[in-house]
Amino acid sequence: MIERSLVSQPSDQLSLVARAFAPVMDDDGLYDVLAYLNRLTTYRFTGVYRFEPGWVVSVALFDRTNPHLRIGADVKMKESYCWLTGLGGDSYVIEDATRDGRLAGHAACESVRAYVAVVLRDRRGAPWGTLCHFDFEPRTADPEAREWLEAARPLIEELFVRDEHARWDPEASSERRCARAERPGVRTVPPSA
Repeated sequence: MIERSLVSQPSDQLSLVARAFAPVMDDDGLYDVLAYLNRLTTYRFTGVYRFEPGWVVSVALFDRTNPHLRIGADVKMKESYCWLTGLGGDSYVIEDATRDGRLAGHAACESVRAYVAVVLRDRRGAPWGTLCHFDFEPRTADPEAREWLEAARPLIEELFVRDEHARWDPEASSERRCARAERPGVRTVPPSA
């Protein structure tokens, strides 16, 4: 049992829980987490995206209207809101992109109207990607949506970024493009096509 005094901050507690659960989560567990986060909001999509040179690559996606969809489209870096989140270094919220002065002329502002995200960081603290909610319709900013993303961040970072036994496989086909545990005895279930 862990002494309460050793884990005093809520963020430390979440990190401890994340380290405990990440090794045993399979792909379905990740999608369960995304579906759960999505149910806490009015956004259509909840996803994990990774920064790659020139691109923001979909790692995992939950779509409220198409729950069998597991991967979203990859987006050119400068045409994504994830890029803006990474530049800001923390979180980014868009209620209505067509009315947001920060996004004048942005390639996505007519299609993706609402967005909230937190940055995922690698072991060195550099931006790795984002955990986000987004929608084609405007959404009023709900502080709890960002707070839930913040709460889930340690688990997602542990799954994809910090776990030395997981690997990111950008060469895998899109329906299988996520971290895979490579530990003996850990079963991973590929997402259904």
